[in-house]
Amino acid sequence: MRLDYVEVCGFRGFRDKVRIDFGGGFTVITGRNGVGKSTLCDAVEFAITGLMEKYAVEKAAKESLADYLWWRGAGVPKAYYVTASFIRDDDGESFSVTRTREGGADRSPEEIQAALCTGPAPDDALRQLTRTSIIRDEWIAALSLDLSETERFDLVRSALGALEGSEATAKAREVVTVADAAHTRNEAAYETARARLGERLTQQSEIQASLSRTGDVAAALATVAAVVPDAPAEMIARLEAARGALADGRARTARMTEAVEAGRKLLALQQTFNAPDAAAVRESAKAELETAREAKDIAYAAVSAAEALLEREEDADAVAASLAILIEHGERLGVHDEHCPLCAAHRTSEEFAAGLAASRRRISSLASGVQDARKTLAAASDEARECSTTFAMAEADVAAHQAEERALRDAEQTQAAFFDRWNIDQRFLNDPDSLEGHLEAERDKLINLERALLILEASQSVSRMASIERNIERLREELDKIADAVNQSQAALSHARDIERSVKRVSAEIIDERLAQISPLLNELYQRLRPHADWRTIDYSIRGDVRRFLSLRVGDGLNPQFVFSSGQRRAAGLAFLLSVHLARAWTPFRSLLLDDPVQHIDDFRALHLVEVLAALRLDRRQIICAVEDPALADLLCRRLVSTTDEPGRRYDIDLGPEGATSVLTAEDVPPMPVGVLRGGLQVVGAT
Repeated sequence: MRLDYVEVCGFRGFRDKVRIDFGGGFTVITGRNGVGKSTLCDAVEFAITGLMEKYAVEKAAKESLADYLWWRGAGVPKAYYVTASFIRDDDGESFSVTRTREGGADRSPEEIQAALCTGPAPDDALRQLTRTSIIRDEWIAALSLDLSETERFDLVRSALGALEGSEATAKAREVVTVADAAHTRNEAAYETARARLGERLTQQSEIQASLSRTGDVAAALATVAAVVPDAPAEMIARLEAARGALADGRARTARMTEAVEAGRKLLALQQTFNAPDAAAVRESAKAELETAREAKDIAYAAVSAAEALLEREEDADAVAASLAILIEHGERLGVHDEHCPLCAAHRTSEEFAAGLAASRRRISSLASGVQDARKTLAAASDEARECSTTFAMAEADVAAHQAEERALRDAEQTQAAFFDRWNIDQRFLNDPDSLEGHLEAERDKLINLERALLILEASQSVSRMASIERNIERLREELDKIADAVNQSQAALSHARDIERSVKRVSAEIIDERLAQISPLLNELYQRLRPHADWRTIDYSIRGDVRRFLSLRVGDGLNPQFVFSSGQRRAAGLAFLLSVHLARAWTPFRSLLLDDPVQHIDDFRALHLVEVLAALRLDRRQIICAVEDPALADLLCRRLVSTTDEPGRRYDIDLGPEGATSVLTAEDVPPMPVGVLRGGLQVVGAT
């Protein structure tokens, strides 16, 4: 099935009636920016779905997209409608959809889907059809590389159509939904029954207690009025207000009791911490820490000095060893003609012997210093370790005191926050004894209020007791039945979820197998469009069990979304969208609409795109392309194949004097004559 024509009147920038008859093979539409090329694509989408998805914002400044669907310029159109007509390839039967401003569509969504979709179509099939059939300049990257991995997976899965087992997935999901709803209802019924039974039991206990007491009703009313001065005049409402005041008072006194206990503990901590002995201990610990730090620094300085001395003595010992070897060598040689064999100086035998003796004494003095230096270093190291231990102990004592102080401050902050949270008078913050006295007064008031309520309720309790007992027995039987139903629905819900997980795993395996057909198409189109000079292939990967993710990779696992330039991203996005378009198996619609696809793409890649479209045309797909450049339109008309059965057409459109779009020229692109290339080759050879 292909597009036959689009007719618009009063739609967007088209005020007057304009009909575009598409060529069976291809149609090229040219015109400068803003003359209405995109509106023709909008018309096709609007006729099929009733929407224009390219506008992400539907409302702005108290206006909506619906306010701009129809003509708003000068003059009044004769009508407001959009018609898109399709024709079947096999029998030539046509199918048209008309949407008007006043009456909507003349076809139901089910009729449109039945005509344009066959086989197991995806969810929201008409929207998926337009998204994969109309490639817009502003959506090339947004519907490919810029999609999240889950959205990209959903787009590809929708292009493949409904999968085998999808009905089982839907049924499993429906079973889980029904089981969950049933279990939720049973749980709600169980909780409601429990609450009702609890209320009746509470009422029973209260009535039984009130029956054993009598008192002065007038005094009880006075007590209630003193505690709740703004209570309503009606007795039932007054008693309800008194019960609320009693509940609030009990909650408040419980928090005040906690505050008293916490205040006593905090006061004890403060007294212990602020005691003179404790303060003296902390100051002493700080002084000991400073003393230990100074001693440690002195000890480590002594170790450094001892190490330097040992190094000097070891160097001197090495000199002594070399000197000893030299002396032994000179002694073996002896004096020769009254000259020293080592330095050739004039020396007698006695002078030479005296020099040797003096050298030996010097060697002995040099060698003896190494042992003393090592002993000094060992002593300094022991002293340093001892000082370090003392410093660590002093530091631990100071840290313990600091931790004790932090714990005290935290307790003080916690107590203050507790007072703020429960609105307890701050004047009792550091005075738990006074708070306890205030608490006793509050308890006495609550006791008097409780007694007054018992007296007032005793007069109407007898008549209610019998009915409440019968109600309690009935509620218990009902609660047992509902508990059995909750257990059964819980088991059913668990089984349904197990089934759904199994179906999802099987569906995921089927999806992985069917998605493999996208990879050859994607790589073939990517290589033909050549987005990158070095990275000649593109791969996809799928991960996830329940939520599925589809990612694209080039080179050594790089994400093209972040490494490609704007033009490269659009070229790669075109390859992805074209592969999705070609992978659709659920629609006979073989028309591909491209709205200015070469924006932000250089001439080199634009030529590659023309060649790809020419290859798609050889596959007998209808190509409808809107471009701004007349030269590119000429190239498309030459490269796209026009045949007698599937001719090509070209339209030039522009704005009229009042801003309405109109068709300037419409011409057929005739098929290339048979043998024209052969004749041209003969002429060239002759010359």
